[in-house]
Amino acid sequence: MHNGSDELHEHEIEGVDPLSARVFRAFKTQMMLNRRLMAKMFADETIHPAQGMCLRALSGHDGISQSDLAQMLRVSRPTVTTMLQKMEAAGMIERRPDEHDARLTRIHLTDEGRTMSERIHAVFGKSIAASIGQMPEDDRGELERLLNDLNAYVRGAIETYDQAGDERKDEHSL
Repeated sequence: MHNGSDELHEHEIEGVDPLSARVFRAFKTQMMLNRRLMAKMFADETIHPAQGMCLRALSGHDGISQSDLAQMLRVSRPTVTTMLQKMEAAGMIERRPDEHDARLTRIHLTDEGRTMSERIHAVFGKSIAASIGQMPEDDRGELERLLNDLNAYVRGAIETYDQAGDERKDEHSL
């Protein structure tokens, strides 16, 4: 079946071989489909999937600082602040000052937050079972290997980019 969006995929991406472009598009489509699946699975829940990830992180690190939580979730501190404000208003978390350092605020799950975390964990499990879990075991193993390889290449590219950025900063500070 050929539709209008397929025509967009026919165009070449400058500097990218056609196979790599098709793989990238398939990967991007998978991410979008996974997001749609998660949205549908979370439709009956009262929280956003990102808050679910936050609850899961807190369930294993109750009492974590807000900045450490942001780093763990790989989001900015303002993003975590906004998320925590909503979760606090919903009664899922509470903030407490650190006992030893008044500058730090510690994030703790409430009983309601723990219950929601367990429900969210079950939703994530259903999502994985409905998607990746449907693949044959050998294919899942191969996909894991390929994604780990891809992750290593991307980490290397990030490091190279960071090093080039550091060199540019050094040049400008001279």
